[in-house]
Amino acid sequence: MAHPAFQPAAIQARLPLTRDVTPWLWRGIGVVLVLLAVLPLARWFGGGDPGPIWAPHIQAWLIGIVAVVAGGVVAGRVAVHLEPRPRRRPAVSPWAFVGCIAGLFVVAASLAMREVFAANPHLVDEVAQLFHARVFASGRLAAPVPEPAESFLITHTWLTDAGWVSQYPPGQAVLLAPGLLLGLEWLVNPVLGGVGVVLVFLLARGLYGVRTALAAAFLWAASAWVLFMSATYMNHVGATTCALAAWALLWAPRRPRTWHWLGAGFFLAACAATRPLDGVAAAIPVALWLVLRRRRVVAAGWLALGGLPVAFAWGYLNYRLYGSPLTLGYTAVYGPEHGLGFHVDPWGLRYTPLVALGNAAAAVRRLNIYLFEWPIPALLPLVLWGLLGRQRRRADLLVALGIVAGPLLYALYWHSGFYPGPRFYYIAAPWLVIATARAWRQAWLWSRRRPRSPVRWDVALAVAACAVLVWGWVAILPARWDVYRTGLTSLKLHPERDIRAAGVTQALVLLPESWGSRVVVRLWGLGASPGLAERAYRRLDTCELHQFAVRARRAGLSPAAVHDSLERRLEEQRQAAPLVPGWPDWTLRLQPRDTLPGECHIEMDRDFAGFTIYGNHAWRNATGLDGGIVFARDLFERNDELLARYPGWEVWRFAPVDGGSAPPVLRRLSPAPASEAAP
Repeated sequence: MAHPAFQPAAIQARLPLTRDVTPWLWRGIGVVLVLLAVLPLARWFGGGDPGPIWAPHIQAWLIGIVAVVAGGVVAGRVAVHLEPRPRRRPAVSPWAFVGCIAGLFVVAASLAMREVFAANPHLVDEVAQLFHARVFASGRLAAPVPEPAESFLITHTWLTDAGWVSQYPPGQAVLLAPGLLLGLEWLVNPVLGGVGVVLVFLLARGLYGVRTALAAAFLWAASAWVLFMSATYMNHVGATTCALAAWALLWAPRRPRTWHWLGAGFFLAACAATRPLDGVAAAIPVALWLVLRRRRVVAAGWLALGGLPVAFAWGYLNYRLYGSPLTLGYTAVYGPEHGLGFHVDPWGLRYTPLVALGNAAAAVRRLNIYLFEWPIPALLPLVLWGLLGRQRRRADLLVALGIVAGPLLYALYWHSGFYPGPRFYYIAAPWLVIATARAWRQAWLWSRRRPRSPVRWDVALAVAACAVLVWGWVAILPARWDVYRTGLTSLKLHPERDIRAAGVTQALVLLPESWGSRVVVRLWGLGASPGLAERAYRRLDTCELHQFAVRARRAGLSPAAVHDSLERRLEEQRQAAPLVPGWPDWTLRLQPRDTLPGECHIEMDRDFAGFTIYGNHAWRNATGLDGGIVFARDLFERNDELLARYPGWEVWRFAPVDGGSAPPVLRRLSPAPASEAAP
């Protein structure tokens, strides 16, 4: 039974908003999803995210659609001659079914976390949040300033008056901190994904009833995108789980009580404190729900009261870390360029509405691929429902708003995120799953009403649905699993385990990064902000930037002088220096020249000898960098200050030894002098 406010009988005089707007909104969603998938917007407009290679997927889906439809029709034709069996109620209760698939999902996501991603972060976002989670787990709000800073700073972190902090809101770090204390940080997001199975069931049951809710919970657990996202440390999982909890508290009970409103407000605020834009997207359907109900002012007051503790704690943390309750870490680290809207982004690129449109097209294409990993486009059932269905309930309006809210808001954000799917749209994933379940359910009801001759359409639909699921699970999902498992192998290594296996409990491990990374770190050490350093690196000649950093360090330039000098150089060089084709670090830029200065030759030789990624291991360091296995960036001839901080410690190096294409290996250096740390 659906929530009474969503039942047609409960709406005696149907509101024009539901009767007139909802069908057109759904048709608009269907048309937009088709256009964004088929039009080559990125190729037309240039810039932005080019998206996936599209033609092979189109060809494969055409084969899949023909095979699935033909198989379903044949099965339906054969079933005409079979005697119908009496319908029986399933013996398994809905809660037993949901609990079972939730448990299986946690097991599958944990297995993916361990076996596919090796329980390691693969993105700088994950690393920065794990770093701050470890800080919280140590009982601090910020880590002590690292000494020397260039050896330890990582992307998306920075130094403020409070200490060493990340740019991210605290929500996901708070969720990860207990896992770090227990040594089970890898289990946090898989469990959240399993909780999502239950919450999707509760939400869909309140909107559409038990049968659609069971289908929605099953599809959530069967979603490849949800599975792999839950096998990462990304904060999208935490934010979406909080949003689901808020929605379920409002729409699962037949009559929400005061504690439901308080809890929903708390989780909406928690969603915002994890991903602020996701929090706004989560609140949009809730705001509509308030408009459509009586006593909306009282309900809004309880929501606000429930969110007040989170808002107060978040504001206090912002005040301590960034100097103001209303300052977010994003702008504190990268400046106002990180904000929403069409402008020049922190990397110096212009973000326009056409780029936003191209990014949306890339995201929709990825949704068709990664949402379910089916032999048909994942959004096809939803598109057909949007174009052909009869959407008349308030629930249909809320689901439509839930689908479009996140993408519309992220159209104002300059970055297009992909890992392992269009991650900025993950806040819409529950609504996409519920809408797909409703589409299948309505198609099933339609098929049951059709005449049995010449085809039993209910059998045809059931066979087609089973074929889609089994085909995806047997042929497509395992291939994706292998791609993720075998890719980026250097990020899946655990040198800390190998060192401890050798009986060493205290060691300093040096990791060489690319020349470009070391140039950016040099600029950080000179006081250049992360945004300015990134803009300079993306436009200026790497060798000239390296020489500038060396001269500035020797001259003892102040951060203000460094800032002014870099801004002047960026103003003088409007055109970016060309990239070096075929170089191991594809971000390296060099102007054509007859001869390369000797110091730049040395740095390029170091790249050729091989490098790895330091940040992937930095989050494992103790908060005070004073015990256990400490990972540090190898600064070669500038390691003296670092080594002086760890007298008597064993020193190891984790780097390729047979060239840039070789995997990194551990090598004990202690008690070698600093000069021998260089290749």
